[in-house]
Amino acid sequence: MAINILDSVIANRISAGEVVEKPASIVKELLDNALDAGATEINIDILNGGIDSIIIQDNGCGIEPDDVKKAFLPHATSKISCLEDLDNIATLGFRGEALASISSVSQVTMITKTANLDYASKLSVDGGVFGSVGATASQNGTYIEVRNLFFNTPARRKFLRRPKTEESEITNYISRYILAHPSIKLRYTANNKVVFDNKGGSLLDAITCVYGLDITQHLEPIEYQSGYLQISGYVGKVSYTKPNTTYQTLLVNGRYVIDENISKAVYSAYEEFLMSRQFPFFVINLKLPYEEVDVNVHPNKLNVKFTHPSNIFDVFYRAVRQTIYNSINPVKETTESYNYALNQMERESVVNIPIEQERQAEKFTQEHFDQMINSTPSEIEIAPVSAVYNNNDFDTTVRFEKYVPTRNVSMFDNASQLKSSEEHPSYQPINNFSDYKVIGEIFNEFLVLEKDDVMLMVDFHAGHERLLYDKLIEKVNTQAIDVQTLLVPYYHQLNSQEMEYISNLTDTLKALGFEIEPIGPNEIRVLTVPIILSDINLKSFVQDLLHDMSNQKPKINERLDHMLMQKACKSAVKAGMTLNTTQINELLKNLDINRPVLLCPHGRPIVTVIKRNQIEKWFKRIV
Repeated sequence: MAINILDSVIANRISAGEVVEKPASIVKELLDNALDAGATEINIDILNGGIDSIIIQDNGCGIEPDDVKKAFLPHATSKISCLEDLDNIATLGFRGEALASISSVSQVTMITKTANLDYASKLSVDGGVFGSVGATASQNGTYIEVRNLFFNTPARRKFLRRPKTEESEITNYISRYILAHPSIKLRYTANNKVVFDNKGGSLLDAITCVYGLDITQHLEPIEYQSGYLQISGYVGKVSYTKPNTTYQTLLVNGRYVIDENISKAVYSAYEEFLMSRQFPFFVINLKLPYEEVDVNVHPNKLNVKFTHPSNIFDVFYRAVRQTIYNSINPVKETTESYNYALNQMERESVVNIPIEQERQAEKFTQEHFDQMINSTPSEIEIAPVSAVYNNNDFDTTVRFEKYVPTRNVSMFDNASQLKSSEEHPSYQPINNFSDYKVIGEIFNEFLVLEKDDVMLMVDFHAGHERLLYDKLIEKVNTQAIDVQTLLVPYYHQLNSQEMEYISNLTDTLKALGFEIEPIGPNEIRVLTVPIILSDINLKSFVQDLLHDMSNQKPKINERLDHMLMQKACKSAVKAGMTLNTTQINELLKNLDINRPVLLCPHGRPIVTVIKRNQIEKWFKRIV
């Protein structure tokens, strides 16, 4: 087999796959170059998610005429000159691969001018084919335009995502640059609309530019030093949390990176204050000697490697923990050896944590344990009715085609967990609840019914809840959803990634009665809700949708199912209420007519069957 040496055009197109994954990769590489050139003002303009055009103009030092062509050659860099430089990288871009890779799969025009010359240099590169360097007029700095990405590699172009999705990722990257370099004046425009316009100032100004003015009241400054490690920035107050991790920005020596070890350290410091499915907000910059971190571990430069990762974890945990402690105890002086244990009374007064709920849960656990200790011996067999009857009188699956609740409502039918109907030959199918004699009600919670040698215990709250839930599901499936227009629309701030995620759901949500529209690059408003959910907490609903944006397919059914279960639960008759004869008969009649799955929407059994011989065993009448 002959071995060929690839020419530079083919080699550059292949290597471009490591550097130019998507339009956001180009923006990242060109921004790195602009910042390394000492720019204090940067303008970014994209069209069609960066697929059609990306323009970045800066006021940096520019490139000398003799070096303009050289800048587009593979491995051409001004940042590294010897092997030792790799251990002390202080710049954002350093490999010299970006311009060569970008220009091999797009059409690039560069205009650049240094302060010592009266003219600028212009060069066009079309799919790796160089034009000639010419003179033109321009201001100091560099203007670079990238057009028609992957025009000469259609196999790669077809894998680009929707323009709005590509735009969202670019917006996310640029927001991190603003946070990493707050003093830089940076204006970002997408499809001729201004997304960010950072005027240059403090980190707090940059956070306000990215996330809005309201966020400033929810932040605590963090300053901490341990040896050569220095941490600074802002973290969210313990009462200010987010439904996902997209509001977390980690900077290492001014470089935006992603590090799971540090993220875990921050989460661990907050953990006791966080509700389920919530995450802390932070913008933190770690400064350390360049030789202590390797930024050359991946072509995208988003991942780094620390010499002492365990030390990094410990310092971050202590820094964040101390900041939290100081915010809760503002009058107390603390040192590095402060007491991590927070005063319970102070926690309750400052942090919005349901302490009373925790106590109730502890009380319930103890009571439940006491009941187990004093319960009937284990030989007593009490089984849910759905596990006892193996016939067609009661459906064991949800009867809806268009919308199927995500909860497995037949989970009690597992033969490995419960005894099958064959082991209960004396049981007769329940053809009609009205065939049973109502003995009465116990504990204001259960109905007791009797027929022949069988006793039924019916949880009337669970039964009513099931009926209501099935009716709500039927409304959804028949699209008989009445919509209520909100007198005052609900507004919700989002970041670029969340906006993209929600925009993919708008049609689905509208079909369910939720009309949502964007009113800017970082905000939506909810105009309508389904009447059956008129009392919904929209803030919780939106946050629930945003909780897990990593799913390829949005789990709208799960969210709706959860809301409908809550609605049915709130509307159902409550345990502890006393039902009169008419109400009891009406409930049993409806259970007969509608024939629901004999489990409540949460999976608890509605009916429990007890045989006469079981009761006789309890009283030792039979052995």
